[in-house]
Amino acid sequence: MIVYIQVPDLYAAIEQADEPELRGKAIIVGGNPRKRGNVTSANAEAREAGVQEGMRVQEALELCPAAAVRPTRLRRYREVASEMRAILRGTTDRLEPAGLDGTYLEAPPRADPLSLAAELCVQIQADLGIAARAGIGATRFVAHLAAIHAGPGGLRWVRAEDSLAFLAPLAVTEIWGLGPSTAQKLEVHDLRRIGDLQPLESARLEEIVGRNAQRFLALANAHDHDPLRPQPQPKSFSQEETLDEPTRDLRLVGGRIAELTVRLAALLERDRRVARTVSLGLHYLDAQHVTRTRTLEEPLGSADELRETALELLSRTQAGVRTVRRVRVQVSNLTRRRSPHDARQLRLF
Repeated sequence: MIVYIQVPDLYAAIEQADEPELRGKAIIVGGNPRKRGNVTSANAEAREAGVQEGMRVQEALELCPAAAVRPTRLRRYREVASEMRAILRGTTDRLEPAGLDGTYLEAPPRADPLSLAAELCVQIQADLGIAARAGIGATRFVAHLAAIHAGPGGLRWVRAEDSLAFLAPLAVTEIWGLGPSTAQKLEVHDLRRIGDLQPLESARLEEIVGRNAQRFLALANAHDHDPLRPQPQPKSFSQEETLDEPTRDLRLVGGRIAELTVRLAALLERDRRVARTVSLGLHYLDAQHVTRTRTLEEPLGSADELRETALELLSRTQAGVRTVRRVRVQVSNLTRRRSPHDARQLRLF
């Protein structure tokens, strides 16, 4: 079975998590209204007032004057999305991202999909402060729509034998790639629901909508059995920086290394992993490059530990004698970071 985990209105949800006082209030995320900025996200409270993504923020505020407006922070949203996928990777490596707000995953053998999805949603809420919903189905399309139509509980399992009945009452515009103009062509023939398409012959639908008919029918009949395309987990992280001025000053080089290790520690923390191997690379002014590497018995992940190891590697170079132009720190040989969740399972039932 395929499980689809999604955070509705991700940007707005993260703004609420970062500012708890915004909970229960309408939120608009977008550009500066004084500079004709557009809405990039809005929560349910704002959308109930008519706010839609893509409209001018100023227009949105006319519809929902009490809404709190926050600027789009893509870097922050990517961080949280990575943290969410790190939680999911604690269950399986068979993940396929679907934008920042959603991820498909395959339930491991012998795992109960419903319990798995519920536990993941609870863990995302507990760790990140954002509410996720989950859909379970035999195909991506069914799992995706099961999450969208999960209802107040935020969790829906559509068993394979129930897929056609689940899809039948949904509007044809729910089919991926079927836009308003195609929907209008179908409506002329009184074809408004997915169930109206299910019994059609491919040739008949092709007469109406053209070459996409076969794909639309496959989705409508839950025949989209393409396997997941898992995104491989990174095998290493690195940070590098070119110095403003090439230098032989070890204190300056060491300071830059410290900054790089802070960034690396944040990446490891975000991905819930630790590293056993640390590498330091220096580019000298004469274009020569040197790398020093150390593999430790115990993995490490804190900025202090990474800095200490990287500075020890620096002492094994000719920095201070030769002029350094660029610095690079890399961590590899990564393993999963142990967490309180390793010792317990979250149960809803």
